[in-house]
Amino acid sequence: MSDWRSRLREGREGVRDTLRDPPRDPPSEDQTVGALISDSVRKLVTGIVIAGGLIGVGAYFSGDRTEAPKYQVSTTPDGRIIRLNTQSGTVIVCEGERCGIVVQRGQDLEDAPPPRVEPPKQEARPALPAPAQAAPTSNEAAAAPAPAQR
Repeated sequence: MSDWRSRLREGREGVRDTLRDPPRDPPSEDQTVGALISDSVRKLVTGIVIAGGLIGVGAYFSGDRTEAPKYQVSTTPDGRIIRLNTQSGTVIVCEGERCGIVVQRGQDLEDAPPPRVEPPKQEARPALPAPAQAAPTSNEAAAAPAPAQR
């Protein structure tokens, strides 16, 4: 009985020895330092190219495709609202209820903004007197209904 057990142990140890220390061949001329460096550089460049391609594909197919807004709006401290149409390049300025185009597409710009012109102040006009009421004629008095009394 000890025969088969000893052979089994020898077989296991033989397998372990071959897995731990495989036989090594002497280095050939193809495995010189220059060849190893060349292979390493080739693998590195290939990895960089593949990574760049994956980043490019990811950026192209990303779901974050938003168009530029058509209008940009800003306000000034004195209450004016400025709207820029980014597609046509038109600038519109609104103050209160009044709006006007300041710059149109292709228009040259001045170095300094034009001076602000205040509208002339209007004087208060006196109220007009109420129109005089004429006495109704006989036909108008007959046609008009009598006022309801309470």
